[in-house]
Amino acid sequence: MTLGGFVAMTVHLLIQVGGGPFDTLGLAIVFGYLAFSIGIGGGLLLALRRPQWVEAVGIAVAFFAATFTSVIALVMWRGFAAEAPVSLLTKLPLAAAGIASMAAVALTLRPLYVAIAGTGVALTLLGFYGLAALDPATTFATNSAQPYVGPAVSTTRLIVELVFVSSATICMTLAVHFARQTMGEAIALQRSTDQISRYFSPDIARGILGGGDAFLRPGGKEQDVVVLFSDLAGYTRLCAGLPAGEVLATLSEYHERMVAEIFKSGGTLDKFMGDGIMATFGTPLPTRDAADRAVRTAQGMMTALATLNEDRARRELPPLAQRIGIHAGPAIVGNVGTSQRLEYTVIGDVVNVANRIQAKGKSTGRPAMMSAAVLSRLTRPVATEALGLVALDGQPLPIELHALTA
Repeated sequence: MTLGGFVAMTVHLLIQVGGGPFDTLGLAIVFGYLAFSIGIGGGLLLALRRPQWVEAVGIAVAFFAATFTSVIALVMWRGFAAEAPVSLLTKLPLAAAGIASMAAVALTLRPLYVAIAGTGVALTLLGFYGLAALDPATTFATNSAQPYVGPAVSTTRLIVELVFVSSATICMTLAVHFARQTMGEAIALQRSTDQISRYFSPDIARGILGGGDAFLRPGGKEQDVVVLFSDLAGYTRLCAGLPAGEVLATLSEYHERMVAEIFKSGGTLDKFMGDGIMATFGTPLPTRDAADRAVRTAQGMMTALATLNEDRARRELPPLAQRIGIHAGPAIVGNVGTSQRLEYTVIGDVVNVANRIQAKGKSTGRPAMMSAAVLSRLTRPVATEALGLVALDGQPLPIELHALTA
């Protein structure tokens, strides 16, 4: 921005030269100044390619902005009005030019740069009035038109311009400080949102961020939830003998597609357990259609796995198979752990049963099964196959299961 100002002023001066008597000295000064500006600007742009020089480049640009008004004034005075008295320097629109350069530097959102530029403008005003005072031909006048239409210099104008420049410097510095602070807070909030969005659907993540400190304390509450477990069948045997990097790549590829389906239906990713996934629905906020969301997720996961296997077949890789179990019931939902280390999760028998249902798919041969508790909570019909009462490992009584059909 500062370089652009230099070039714009130089073009303006060139137009002045072209419209008036040919002045070799004036042309030399203008072209020299233009070459200097372009050279400095190019050097600074090259320096920006090195991250460790960015701060130094910023300071250099701030100092160039601080000297912008003085350089422009001297070029105009010595290049085009060499015979004019030194008091001419006090009559040029230096305050306006200085505030413009400060505004350009403010775009960096660095309060220090604005303060440097503003200080330079104020020192320029004082310096030029000092030069004028050293000239015996200079006269000073107050409450008179002589400073504007005659050779006199106005001390009132100096005070007014200093007040304006000082005020602009302070206001811009504070504005940039608060803008930078606000931007930092926004970046931190976005970073937190991105991190939370890895575990929760976007809508739920926004609800958590708006929950305040209450959500960040250990503890929970009892509510009705739906829990979904998925697991890759025969994954240990499939990965036997494969490099660790290839195993991780396969798992990441699977998880990415499955988690996308969980989030698409508004579910919460509770945790990864090796190749297994635990997701909950109706958390952290209860939802009337939690069961529908869970079933829709299971259907989406089966479709996503079929698409993934088509892609793996093209790469001549073996297909993957998964088992899904869904159960519904009351559970404790909240933060488990200490104030230093918290884990948001669901605790209750509903979690164990959902996991047992998933494991039972190994003997039933069904890729996705749900309990009667889930079926009773559905608000929309779903194609299922009744499997009757099925005994589950670790459960005292058999429960009624239903398999999802295509």
